[in-house]
Amino acid sequence: MSRIFFLIPGLRPTGGVVKLFDYAGHARHLGYEPVICAGKHFRPELPLFRIERFAELTPAEGTRWVRAFGYSMVEGDRAFFSWPLQYEVAAERLPPGAAPETVIHLVQNTRHANPEWLEGSAARLLARPMARIMITREVYEACRPLLNPGSPTRLIPEGHDWGFFYQERHGGPSRPIRVAYTTWKSPLGLQVEQALADDGRFVFRSIRGTAAWPELRDLYHWCDVFLGFPNPQEGFYLVGLEAMAAGALFVTPDVEGNRAYCRWGENCLRVPFGGAPGYVGALEEIAAMDTAVVQAMRSGGYAVLQNHTLEQERRGFGEFLEELGR
Repeated sequence: MSRIFFLIPGLRPTGGVVKLFDYAGHARHLGYEPVICAGKHFRPELPLFRIERFAELTPAEGTRWVRAFGYSMVEGDRAFFSWPLQYEVAAERLPPGAAPETVIHLVQNTRHANPEWLEGSAARLLARPMARIMITREVYEACRPLLNPGSPTRLIPEGHDWGFFYQERHGGPSRPIRVAYTTWKSPLGLQVEQALADDGRFVFRSIRGTAAWPELRDLYHWCDVFLGFPNPQEGFYLVGLEAMAAGALFVTPDVEGNRAYCRWGENCLRVPFGGAPGYVGALEEIAAMDTAVVQAMRSGGYAVLQNHTLEQERRGFGEFLEELGR
């Protein structure tokens, strides 16, 4: 059985780490042996392992874990990484004479093409020969001018276990309208809540610290509207797809990483980046919507879910591995 060594930069349940574990799970289901190489000790109580599909990727279920990247490779093995600074870790452990495509780089963010990010090391890395997976067309288009022309590159659209967050809803929003947000990437949610503190049409709830998926699901299911606060550059902003799967109306700026599923005015409301007044205005608009408009926007959110399944992602990964093995 061929091994794939997955270099994991941390064990917090962030989108980038979750996606690496998704690919490790894909490898296992495709008949490869995933080896988890992490700089942190495995602990079964970590929030990451409350995600049901990752239970099979634990030592208790027979998946090998290597602490502090202390592993070695032989012919037939592959290395799989995402965080740009881990490329050297992978390259140092390649067996003699290994082909460049022995290393697979999962490119998860448009920032890779930004010459200011990580002092330009990520952008320069795109010119190095290795195999690459791009998670969205936006990421691919941003990186394409810098890519090594001889390296195999595959666009595999981001898959997600949105079924965990799914909730079927009908009718208009609650009264008062329930509005939710998190503060991980921005304090703007607090500003929006403060601006509407005396407005009885709205009630707010938020998560302001680290949370596992069950807590996030509870928040999505509780709210009528979810406020998105992505970074200026993203690869795929998971929050929006999760909120749509839960039947919540989604309010967000356009920041590259949500273009894969956002249909402005059809399944979400677009606001300017970086300012609370835009969100206040969007909530005012939602408060005035009739039930038919709310239903149509919610249906538009459900409609894009099938474009981002883990099954499609696994199939694309399997095809790419077969291509690399020829």
